[in-house]
Formats: sequence, C-alpha cells, structure tokens
Amino acid sequence: MTTETDQQVLTAMGLRLFQLYALFGSPTASWDIDSEATTSALGEHVEFLRKLEADGVMFMGGPFRAPDYEWDGSGVILVRARSLAHARELAEWDPLFRHGLRSYDVRGFQLNEGRLVLTVDLDSNRVGIA
Repeated sequence: MTTETDQQVLTAMGLRLFQLYALFGSPTASWDIDSEATTSALGEHVEFLRKLEADGVMFMGGPFRAPDYEWDGSGVILVRARSLAHARELAEWDPLFRHGLRSYDVRGFQLNEGRLVLTVDLDSNRVGIA
C-alpha cells in the first residue's frame, strides 16, 4: 500500500499516481481451445469484456501470444476497480474463471508514464478525445 509520504514523494517527481489493477490470466489444466466447452466459455468471456468496456471499467486487455501467434489461453486485463478486493471480484466474474478454464493473479498497477491522446473502445468502434 502506498503511504501518504510515498504519495508525496512520487507526486513531487511529477508522477500521476493513476491506480489500475492488472488481472493476469493463466489457463488451467482444463483449457482446450478445441473443445466445445472452452469455445462456449470463450464467447461468454468476450461478452464479459465488452460489458467491462461499455461500463468504463476496462482500461485495456488482450491475450499473451507466442512469436508464432499461438495462444495458450493466457492474457491480461487492466481495470479501473475501487480496490484490490473489487479487482479480484471482477476476475472471479469472468466466465473463463467460473468455468474453471483460467486462474487469475490480481495485482495493483500504478500507471505513471506513457502517453494517451485518444479514448478508443476497440470492440465498439468508439473514439473520443480526452
């Protein structure tokens, strides 16, 4: 947890202290991209992500891919949650988690550096100027 003194030091350095949470998803032993159960749960997962995006909860997310673009079911979702406990609840609501196909390691992520010019909701094709 960042203390008040930590925040003062980081703020003095010009850092924004924009708190996000990272949901690192890993496939379980039940993951099988060729099974109907996984394919069905994956469809539910996409709908879940679309809702997080539409509700303004998801900051960004996507799969981890190997250099040959093979996918083992792993990925990350960055969310705007009220707390670490809330971020863990979001992970548990993911259909891939509920169907036993993915586990999550949930961590706080403090966004300090970078450049964002546009708000882009990729799935719904919405662009806004922030």
